[in-house]
Amino acid sequence: MAKIRKIEPTIPQIKKRKKVAAYARVSRDTERLAHSLSAQVSYYSRLIQNNPEWEYAGVYADYALSGTSAEKRPDFQRLLADCEEKKIDIILTKSISRFARNTVDLLETVRHLKELGIEVRFEKEHINSLSEDGELMLSLLASFAQEESRSISENCKWGVRKRFASGEMGTANKHILGYRYDEEQRKYVIIPEEAEVVRWIFQLYLDGVSLQGICDKLTEKGYRSINGIQYMEGTMAGMVRNEVYAGDTLRQKTYVTDPISKRQVKNKGELPMYYIADTHEAIIDRETWGKIQEETARRESLWRPEYCFTGKIKCGTCGMPYSRSLYEIKSGKCAYWTCRANKEVGTSCTGIKFKESELMKICAKVLGIDSFSEEEFNRQVLDMTILKNGSIEFHMVGGETRLWKNLRINESRHIATLTECFKGRIFCGICGKEYHRVNSVTAGHVYWFCIGKKLKGMTCSNKNYADYQLRNISAWMLGLSEFDEAEFDKQVEKITVQPDGNLLYHFYDGRTSLWQR
Repeated sequence: MAKIRKIEPTIPQIKKRKKVAAYARVSRDTERLAHSLSAQVSYYSRLIQNNPEWEYAGVYADYALSGTSAEKRPDFQRLLADCEEKKIDIILTKSISRFARNTVDLLETVRHLKELGIEVRFEKEHINSLSEDGELMLSLLASFAQEESRSISENCKWGVRKRFASGEMGTANKHILGYRYDEEQRKYVIIPEEAEVVRWIFQLYLDGVSLQGICDKLTEKGYRSINGIQYMEGTMAGMVRNEVYAGDTLRQKTYVTDPISKRQVKNKGELPMYYIADTHEAIIDRETWGKIQEETARRESLWRPEYCFTGKIKCGTCGMPYSRSLYEIKSGKCAYWTCRANKEVGTSCTGIKFKESELMKICAKVLGIDSFSEEEFNRQVLDMTILKNGSIEFHMVGGETRLWKNLRINESRHIATLTECFKGRIFCGICGKEYHRVNSVTAGHVYWFCIGKKLKGMTCSNKNYADYQLRNISAWMLGLSEFDEAEFDKQVEKITVQPDGNLLYHFYDGRTSLWQR
């Protein structure tokens, strides 16, 4: 009998091509770098299209944008969005510094792409993000790139300040009311018809018209700002202080705190300023300019007194500055700092308000000094941001950020809690008696008090503490994001309420730690 062997049909396996894209970037707007970016785009386009195993997914390029922040690079963001939509398998880039100079941004982005199964290849460093040692090498090299960025930034700042000191004009606003900036002459040139409006504005100001009144008159006559919008009081306030109208230039009014965040702040004496006289033709003569500044000082002394926190506090909820308000209480007047949005017509904000005295105590604690010192505060602190949860972010002069965490112990409204592990562990530092709990969950009042207040023959006056206050304070003392009864049981032997209301924590390992109100 004949043997029959079945031969199965073979289907040729077609290898799926990888979708490959490239990313390129240059940080400055110059002819040489524009050519460099064009060359990068051409190079990667040819490289990808000439590889038969790759499918061309495009070249993403950002021009004249810094690599220290991923959020400010539109094509980089478009690249990441296409990665999310599975349009890309491999990303090619020249080097780590082209991809990102910020170590945190780099690692977060590469790790996220790794989770999506997307490979990033850094040509200069010969690094593949999906390889075993890829992330370690990225961490090390990205740190070098970040420090290189910081070094370049410092060198650039040094060069700019040298030019300021030698009297060079440097870059300037291209157009302010009354002037345009002439690139060839490198100075401001008067626009005659606008200069007449400027002179009229300054005369109104000397005649006693308010800043808002001047804005109203400009609107009535149909004048608009150089941005095409109605004049605002804040714009007018800056205009009457602008030395440009007297023919002078003040350089370094603002500065960048660090090259990574690129956060620009007002220079309040932290760095030298450079006043360059007679840099261009004046619209306002010297005599009139002097009168304007005298009038400005007179008005400010009447309605804008300076306080220690003036201009230093920003709302993290809406972005508005905080301002000072006085409230009548039984003992007299009390100063509070509140988000400015709550004073404006038609606006409101949920930003937390603070007593001025409380802010001073917080600042002293953050600065590590016994009591608040305005001189020390101004020397060390650039500004503060009140976060949504009431915590305060301090931005220090040296670039450091410090956080004061709001334990929310002063809130009158809160969720009532019942904590069993506090029983037998809270003692009075005045009379030595134990603290007992009063339960009224429905009314929201659950608090601990010294039993010595109730005993005959005793008159203890130590502070009561709400249960939720003790939970929040204990979580803070234990380094926890939220209170954990098991962890408290494990570590804390007892709490002594001091005569001044501070809490002394006694731990099982023998150490003590004081929480200060």
